[in-house]
Amino acid sequence: MALHGTSASMLKESLDETLEAAKFCSDYKKTDTKWDKFATGGCLGYPCAILLFSLVDTIGSYFRKNSDFKILIDGKQEIINAAGWEHFKILNSKYYNQNLSKQSLKLLYEKSRSCLIHNSVLGSNIFMVPDNTAIQPETHEKAFVPIHANSKTIHIISIKEFWELSKSAVEMFKKDIDTVVPKSKQGKNFQ
Repeated sequence: MALHGTSASMLKESLDETLEAAKFCSDYKKTDTKWDKFATGGCLGYPCAILLFSLVDTIGSYFRKNSDFKILIDGKQEIINAAGWEHFKILNSKYYNQNLSKQSLKLLYEKSRSCLIHNSVLGSNIFMVPDNTAIQPETHEKAFVPIHANSKTIHIISIKEFWELSKSAVEMFKKDIDTVVPKSKQGKNFQ
């Protein structure tokens, strides 16, 4: 932690710290006896996902009400209008380069990010895996995988791929921070 005179400067450090903490969580292997029946060799997926969804939320928040920043969702150009789930529209932007439906974006926010942060659990029909190697071959390297089974859609969050995607998004966003942040509500209100 360093002292910062601008929110843009602080943000560059805090994004890197959050990404580093998430990397620790994604690389950690639960094999120690302290994990008892959960010593499966998996990673620290829940705290990792909380940190990674925090990065999504953070980056998205700096584009709220920015009419110059358009994002394609369900075939239409949209902006991030409000707080909450709309920050997750950033997943379909150049930073994360996903092509998620509005319904999937809302679901990721409500049943993944919000449930994890506020209740330490995932909502129904949301699952996490350490990586996508065990899923279908066509989903390899995807962070968010919807699987349609019977009349439901199950969403799988792949921690390794989500971390890689977030690393790339953070690096790209850091190149834009000095122009984006001062124009944002947070940047204008930094004191």
